[in-house]
Amino acid sequence: MQLTIVNKTENEINIKIVGESHTLMNFLKTALLKNKHVEIATYDIKHPTISDPILFVRTDGAEPIDVIKKASKDIIKECDAFVKLFTEKTKD
Repeated sequence: MQLTIVNKTENEINIKIVGESHTLMNFLKTALLKNKHVEIATYDIKHPTISDPILFVRTDGAEPIDVIKKASKDIIKECDAFVKLFTEKTKD
């Protein structure tokens, strides 16, 4: 995965995320939208097989990089909880 900040202002950021698809982008967008400081979180993939997604986040003034970091940590917690539950439920 490669990240390139395409554009950043005080409360907005556009990030190109090379090599990712709707799977990660939907998860990230959903996590971002749970943050009270996020006004808009969306992404665009021009063509699903030959384009890389561009993430767009606008906040109410909070640092966009910080809200993306928090959303990423929230995703990790959610995945860890799933792994734990799945492991418990699939023990013989």
